[in-house]
Amino acid sequence: PKQMREKLAIIGEESDRLSKMVENLLYASRIQAGGLKLRLEPVALAPLAQHVAQRLSGLSAKHTLQVAMPADLPAVLADYERLEEVLVNLAENAIKYSPHGGEVLLSARFTGDEVIVSVTDQGIGVAQEDRERLFERFSRRDSRLVRQMKGTGLGLFICKSIIEAHGGHIWAESAPGGGSRFTFSL
Repeated sequence: PKQMREKLAIIGEESDRLSKMVENLLYASRIQAGGLKLRLEPVALAPLAQHVAQRLSGLSAKHTLQVAMPADLPAVLADYERLEEVLVNLAENAIKYSPHGGEVLLSARFTGDEVIVSVTDQGIGVAQEDRERLFERFSRRDSRLVRQMKGTGLGLFICKSIIEAHGGHIWAESAPGGGSRFTFSL
């Protein structure tokens, strides 16, 4: 019975992973076909970031999720669920690619014209030549550590599509071994 429960748990986890992969493939196809519909409303980013940090806090005992956003940060006109999806994806990636743990920081600032949101980690970093392809569909870095991680290479493509549908821009700053900062503007 114990072995059967363990095997069933593995089957359940892999089924969930496969289901998520198919869902992401369909979502990416819908985006490319111009089927991304946004429900725009004023979104306060600080409470959204707090919600994401709280939601993901149980993913890893080695990581702490922090939120640093000014109290006077203006709301942005956006689709709440899609922005949540972007923040969750970026924060999950920060955890996944920081195998030794550390802080994951969700921060934002207002420039007067736009709000700039960043997710910063203390992970493995990304080389310049890899950064140019990060947001392409099915793009994954070619390193031993990355190949060991589960993923389809669709997450950042989906993030980019969502941010661009909002009229924003997304980019990455990083150095190998020096952590990464994924930033988007709205």
